[in-house]
Amino acid sequence: MGTPHSMNGFFAVWFEALDQDEPTVAFEIRNGRGRFLFMMFFDPEDEKTKDKLLVFLQSTRYMLKLKLYGAHDRGDFRIFLEDWQVEKIKRELQLEGGEGPAFDIAKFLDVLNASIPRSVPLSTKVKLLRENRGAYQDDLADILDFHKRTELIGERQLPPEKKPRERTLRKLYLYSAQSPEDVAAYIVDLKRRNCTVCWREPEISD
Repeated sequence: MGTPHSMNGFFAVWFEALDQDEPTVAFEIRNGRGRFLFMMFFDPEDEKTKDKLLVFLQSTRYMLKLKLYGAHDRGDFRIFLEDWQVEKIKRELQLEGGEGPAFDIAKFLDVLNASIPRSVPLSTKVKLLRENRGAYQDDLADILDFHKRTELIGERQLPPEKKPRERTLRKLYLYSAQSPEDVAAYIVDLKRRNCTVCWREPEISD
């Protein structure tokens, strides 16, 4: 399985996402020559993405798909890295040449863990996910309902026993023409009114 590493710095942003009813996490950390985009997409009814952590290595354009282990509600977040994944991180940092001191993945992850923000506004998440949609294009089927339906039709009022599905509202992050700030405010308003949004597949012109 590889070597376990604590990433308990995730607790604050993970808890914030749950507490504010916006179960999506996205933030970027720069370290040396590397740029690391962390993404999590989760909600109570979504088993496919539960505990799944996507780490996009921006400079080398490679996606690491990791699982977060541990009792998250108690602040326990752990990842396991295989040797080949460590090599991908070294390449992102441009350290694969073998010069300089030996690379210590444990120390590097400690620094990365300490750099995880404690809070990320929804508008910032929207902006990051919109700018990097191509990075997780292959994962859209797991994180969106009917991922090929990308043309917004309008709103639909839900009955009291239902609530908007996160996998549907996330499409506003990616396909709305509004600013990230306006999208964030609109999603809050939709949830307040217990409304969802409807989508269809774009028509293909001849």
